[in-house]
Formats: sequence, C-alpha cells, structure tokens
Amino acid sequence: MARAFLAYRSPRAFAFGASGQFVYLLTELSAELMVLRWDQAQGRLSLVQTLPVTSNAFTGVKNGAEIAVSRDGRFVYVENRAENELVVYRVNGESGMLSLIQRTSSGGEKPWGFAIHPSGKWMLVANQHSGKVNVFAIDPASGRLSDTGESANMPTPVAIDFVK
Repeated sequence: MARAFLAYRSPRAFAFGASGQFVYLLTELSAELMVLRWDQAQGRLSLVQTLPVTSNAFTGVKNGAEIAVSRDGRFVYVENRAENELVVYRVNGESGMLSLIQRTSSGGEKPWGFAIHPSGKWMLVANQHSGKVNVFAIDPASGRLSDTGESANMPTPVAIDFVK
C-alpha cells in the first residue's frame, strides 16, 4: 500500500530536518511536499502533512525539482520547476508541519537544482533552460530569499554543489 501510494507521486528528493525526527519528501510528477515522521526504533515513516508545491491557480503540468532544509532546521526550500519558482516554508519545530512563507521567481527558466552555501547566507540556483546560475541571499531571521541580481551564464546547468 505505501509503495503504491509513493510510486504514483514519484518521489524525487528528500531531506531530514535538523532533529532527525522529520523527513521532508518532494515528489516530482505530482509536485507535492510531504512531511513524514521518522520512527527510528521501528524503522518506519508516517505521513504528517502533504502540501502542493504549485500555486492554487496553476493548471499546467506539475514538476518538483529540489529540496533543502536550512542548517538551523527552521526553513524548508523547494524548487517548483513547473512555475519557475522557489518556495519557502517555515517549520513548526514540535509537529514538523510546514507553513508557506514565500514564492519567488527562480530568476530563469526550468530550475533544475540548487544548493545552499555552508554559511547559510546564499542559495545558488541552476536554471537549465535559460542557461544561468542565479544567486539569492537568504535572510537568516525570516528564511526569505531575495534575488541579488548576480548570475553566471552556463550552458544547461542542472546541479549545484559546494566543495571544500
């Protein structure tokens, strides 16, 4: 039953919350964000919440791309490829449940991947179809993103990683 449930939604990426008690799962084809409670002793996940990644007005083909949790565990960041945007959620530390904070343009077309700099101050977004990587500042208090206006041209970027 659980396998069929998830297969229909096409899981794409997941990230553990800071406490390790919650898992945030992004689906690709249904563009949903699922909050799952991790029971380490039983080795089980249980569904806590499901949220659509696309806006209520969106009627096209849905497509989730990337997910990350802030270092302090207070925010979850998601890439919504279908609407060329980044979506920011606030985490309730007790329940793990999410509330929407922001929807903002990814700065290009078809955001395929992103990464948060180890400092937690910057997010780099790979916009595949527009051929550029955009730089966003992260407000540490609110979790909100702001486009710095800085970008680098690159043919078909799809992934970002920071290497030490």
